Amino acid sequence: MVSEINWSYRAEISFEEALTYVAEKFSEKDARRFYDLTMQRLHRMQSNPRLGRKVGKQINFRKTIINKRITLYFQYKPRKKEIELLLFWNTLQNPKRLRF
Repeated sequence: MVSEINWSYRAEISFEEALTYVAEKFSEKDARRFYDLTMQRLHRMQSNPRLGRKVGKQINFRKTIINKRITLYFQYKPRKKEIELLLFWNTLQNPKRLRF
């Protein structure tokens, strides 16, 4: 069981951007649904920190899909028993711009 989930500054900003994108592109109701889905996923990640796929060759860098347009990238730190949220990525963006 993970004791803590930490949001990086970039994760906070990209989460707000994702919420804004969903609200503008779809509706406020969809934005609330996206928020709820994200919170449910974070709750699941606390009990299963290895949720999602590995990213690259790094063992503790992972990604999980929130919805078909937004992917969450995070890092699991087993010694500290914490998860650091790195970035919410809109899959419509150019993948060459994806940096942690």
